[in-house]
Amino acid sequence: MRIFTSWSGQRSKAAALGLKSLLQDLFEEAVQVFVSDHISPGEAWAQRLGTELEQSEFGILCLTQDNFEAPWLLFEAGAIAKKFATSRVVPYLIDELPPASERSPLAQFQHVRADREGTYRLVESINSIRQSPKPVDRLERSFARWWPDLEQTLNGLQGSNRAQPVIRSERELLETILQRVEGLWEARSKSKGSATDLPGAELVHLRNLRDQPTTIYARAGTLQKELRHLRDLGLIKNRKPIAELPASFQFNQCFDLTDKGKDYLQDVESSREDRKS
Repeated sequence: MRIFTSWSGQRSKAAALGLKSLLQDLFEEAVQVFVSDHISPGEAWAQRLGTELEQSEFGILCLTQDNFEAPWLLFEAGAIAKKFATSRVVPYLIDELPPASERSPLAQFQHVRADREGTYRLVESINSIRQSPKPVDRLERSFARWWPDLEQTLNGLQGSNRAQPVIRSERELLETILQRVEGLWEARSKSKGSATDLPGAELVHLRNLRDQPTTIYARAGTLQKELRHLRDLGLIKNRKPIAELPASFQFNQCFDLTDKGKDYLQDVESSREDRKS
């Protein structure tokens, strides 16, 4: 079963990635969750999105106060709804939306809130249309185990500062898009396109997991947040909920470096070698 998750803005994206991790922990290989950021460099962007939308059986829209009118998010919602019943398109409310949202095209869909009750209702909806649904008791136990990881991510988003949306003319929007596209093209022409924007501490975690996997970690400070971020990006895989980590643990007994994580480190190191030469 394939699930398409739509987002717009960094807070919405973080929620989408966290939700993806939860669903894959709950259903494992039975569910594939696509988040539109997961497109490889050089891949035909519009074609890949079209393919994913066509193959998806369920759509989730991660909504905030800032993005409920985002044109691309509305387009993706319409494309999914056109394929099958609106009951399979679920707005996931990270914020309380303003009254204007009642006039939005998204108002036709039955939403859930990004809390424990709402997220479980979303999980139930997905489970109900799977070919082999999980028994309710197993679903509840599994959800109770993995939910705290997503809850911590969502709590961090609720505390973020939310800027008021800026109303701009169509010309200003087009000029902004053009500038960003030109910037991306220039950056790509100068490098291999590796993502080197991870915080330094998270990059250290990746290297430890590859080069010093038996490192003993202490659960303190921002460690859990850093590990959740790496997990949500698909760079590491946790064997148990991050919320259940013991006070002290051996890194490779709780986490594995994914193929994507290995490729990421190779790209970072290749980029640095290129800059030296």
